[in-house]
Parts: sequence; C-alpha cells; structure tokens
Amino acid sequence: MAAGRSSPKKLLLKAGGIVVVAAVMAFAFWRSVHTARSEAYTLSAGSQRPWQLTMATPAGPNDPVLLLEPPPEVSRELFDQVFKRSMESMGAPDIVGIPLVLQGELERAGSARIERDDLVAMARQAGLDGAVPAPRCMGHRRAPEPSPRQQAFFAIFDLPAFTTFRTNLAARLGASFDPAFVTPALFVGIVESRQPLWVPLHADAAKDCIAPIAIIN
Repeated sequence: MAAGRSSPKKLLLKAGGIVVVAAVMAFAFWRSVHTARSEAYTLSAGSQRPWQLTMATPAGPNDPVLLLEPPPEVSRELFDQVFKRSMESMGAPDIVGIPLVLQGELERAGSARIERDDLVAMARQAGLDGAVPAPRCMGHRRAPEPSPRQQAFFAIFDLPAFTTFRTNLAARLGASFDPAFVTPALFVGIVESRQPLWVPLHADAAKDCIAPIAIIN
C-alpha cells in the first residue's frame, strides 16, 4: 500500500467516529432545548396586580366581546421568556387578554337577549373585575401538516370566577351557550401564523402544558 494512503477500514472507522460525534452533539442540543423548554416560566411578584374588564368591538364570531386584560408586565415577561427559549421568530398576539365571551357565542344564543352592560355586571358579580388569575402553566400547540411551523404559545390560568361567570351566563342564555367552549388562557406568542387560526381556544392542561409558571420575588 502506498505511503500516506488510509486503508478502507481506517476510513470507515473515521467516518463512523464523525457520525457518532455528530449524533452526540445533536442529542446534547436537543436535550438542552428540551430542558430549557420544560423549566418553569416565571412572573415577577410585581406583575401580580388586578386584571381589568374591557369591552371589545368584535369583527367576527371568534372575536371577544368582553376581555379580562392583564397588567402589561404579565404579557411582556412571558413573551420574553418564550422568545428566548423557543428560538423562533414570533409575534405578539393582536388581542391581549383572556376572552370571557365571544361574539359568535352570543349570536348563537340570541345576542339580543343580553345587553353589554349586563355582561359587565355579571362579570363583576362573579368576581372577575380586579381578579388576579393564578398562573398554572405555559401551553403550546403546533399546527398539523403541512404547516407544522405554525405555533401558538399561551398561558393557562386557574380562575374560578371565570367558570362562575360562564356558568351564570349559560343559565341566562340557555342550552345553546356552552360554558366550557373557551377556557381561561392568555395568548403569549404566535409563530408563522395569525391569532385567528387558534381561536376559539379550549386549552387542555393535560395535553398542552409544556412547563409550569412560578411567581418569584
């Protein structure tokens, strides 16, 4: 064999070594991303201030009529963390707040049967005005093929007053109104899609949660 030439066996060993190194590096990268995504998201104690009821002007059936809007820090702090961890180019949601009732829900139930002022009064009576929802977890959904890069990140909250409000609204509007149609969730970031793609949002903590959300001092 001529000097300086590697045997086929050595070449195979060298190629195999490169494949192993690449596989180890890929696994390490995947593990670091997975670990980062599963670590708890955090909200500062200063962000835990009362949320506000806000009336909206819906343009379509999936648009909210009444929202519970968070202090600005809630959305900002969560968006920053999602952006850094996901390594995706994402946009903020068009509507920032937990939708309490959608235009389409009222239309199906006969929207003339309840005035907007009545909705606000019922929300206040349920304890929503000035409520501080307890963060539960960060949720994530990915669109099915052929557009798997379309994604939505949203925070899921524990908010008993939300359930009370929608249960009372169902009693007022009748069987055509489903109190479980939407759940207390706040859109945080949208990837390669528009927010309307993801609404109405019925969040399922058992399936959607990727990490808890903790309050830090």
